[in-house]
Amino acid sequence: MIPKGLFAQIAMVVVSIAIIITYVEPAFGEIGEVQDSIAVYREEREKVSQVNAQLSSLLQTQKSVSLVDQNKLLTYMPDKENIDTIAVPRDLALIALQAGVLYRSAAFAGTTDAPQSTTDQASTPGALTELPKPYNFTFAVEGTYTQLKNLFRLIEQNHYPLEVTELSIQNIEGAFLSVDMQLTTYAHQSALPANEIVF
Repeated sequence: MIPKGLFAQIAMVVVSIAIIITYVEPAFGEIGEVQDSIAVYREEREKVSQVNAQLSSLLQTQKSVSLVDQNKLLTYMPDKENIDTIAVPRDLALIALQAGVLYRSAAFAGTTDAPQSTTDQASTPGALTELPKPYNFTFAVEGTYTQLKNLFRLIEQNHYPLEVTELSIQNIEGAFLSVDMQLTTYAHQSALPANEIVF
């Protein structure tokens, strides 16, 4: 039975408004929140998909590098765990012998903390978080000017980097020169599988 009185119709309008205010409007609000969450989820999923695609591309690039080239890279700049602080002075003694200079000494002089990357670099996807770590060695020899030129040429041609970071040269008797230097080589934390590569 449908009420026909004016008050009954007004009551029905009030009830309808109350239903809209108490149920329909909150329901629409919840639907809007769910739709916003869905939109955010889709956006984040697209970003994750892009990162996964980039990661997959980088992995394919890594896999395309031959094992021989990977080993060459680890020889040139090995992992921190694989730095051989005894082999480097031995190599310096061999370089001195090959250059014809008088070998006096070579020794490990410690490491230097590598500077950390900047905030901008760290916030960039794929950016390095740590620069190569320096390992310092002292090296002392005596020889003629020509012999020392040959020594530095051999140091430059070494199969892993040896950078002269400090150098002191003094004249001694018989047109010989006495040289004291600090050499620095570098290592990094490699993302490649661990190999038994030392220098």
